[in-house]
Amino acid sequence: VISIALATLVSTTVNVLRARQVDLRALINKEACELRLLRRAIFGMFGTRQHAGRRSRALTLVKRYVDQIYRECNEGAIEKLELLELSGGVATNELDELSAMLHGVDGAAASRQGSVGSADDIISRLNSYRSDRVALLLTDFPDLHWIVLAALSVSICLTFLLESNQLVNQYLNSIQLRCLFALLVGVFSATATLCIDLRDPFSGSFSVAGTSAQVGDLRLCLLEDVREAKSDASELSSSILRFFPSSSTDRGTTPKGKPKPMNGPSRRDISPSRYGNNFFSTVYFHLLTGPLGSNVRALGEVVAWFTTLVWKKTRPVFAWRWKKWPWVQRESKSKRSKASENVERQNTEDADA
Repeated sequence: VISIALATLVSTTVNVLRARQVDLRALINKEACELRLLRRAIFGMFGTRQHAGRRSRALTLVKRYVDQIYRECNEGAIEKLELLELSGGVATNELDELSAMLHGVDGAAASRQGSVGSADDIISRLNSYRSDRVALLLTDFPDLHWIVLAALSVSICLTFLLESNQLVNQYLNSIQLRCLFALLVGVFSATATLCIDLRDPFSGSFSVAGTSAQVGDLRLCLLEDVREAKSDASELSSSILRFFPSSSTDRGTTPKGKPKPMNGPSRRDISPSRYGNNFFSTVYFHLLTGPLGSNVRALGEVVAWFTTLVWKKTRPVFAWRWKKWPWVQRESKSKRSKASENVERQNTEDADA
């Protein structure tokens, strides 16, 4: 009876743990493929010149999600997920923010609305794959299961010793009995080693950590994409601000590079509402979703390219005249004085602290 119970439990344990390894490998491969498709969908939505800023934000969110997957596909991921589950944030990821972009003004302004639907479907599938993967990692055998296996193994060894110690039943010599006992202990040790190896899917001989190498390659591609998108966005924003000055003030940074404290309700500044934070954003959203949406997108693309080309041609002239205009000199002097005052104030606060 003890042998049958042990054999059944060991067989079930090895099959479940091995099936988990295969399922994890399949889910990681599916997530990597879907992430590459999502990257292409983002280029389809925000690949044009006027959407460089949106492309940069979307690719940054995808890159952060890839970083999260990479952390969850290496040794020690189970412990991190358990801590994250206790804190209640195991379902939190950057795909929620990306989905908010698709269902807001950014999604309405996309160059191809078909890519928006494709990206939304990919996000849904990615959430499903990650839920299955996290469930597989967090669903493990309890400690009582391993204690029962160890107790059954020890019981069989003790039973063998008790039965073989009686002279009436000793039909084998001492060397043969010792060989059988060594074989029994060796089988139990090998089975325990196999179970321990399969218990952690990211270490040992059956490790699936090599599957995460493709996730690392995708990280490098996204890093290059984000760098290129930020370069285009900075060039476009500088040209647009030069020809179409904005009335909003920049937050700026402290002398140590930290962002300045925000005034007013910070939640509204960090996470804008679906239709924007002002009247013009709301009008822009309804223009994009109305019958003239394609015309508005085309006009925005023309404005983006026009301002960039004009700024490239006139930038040397502005740079040459920048030092000649007296009001610019007065403005630069006032900025330098304000900067020095901020440095002195920051140094005083640091000294007091």
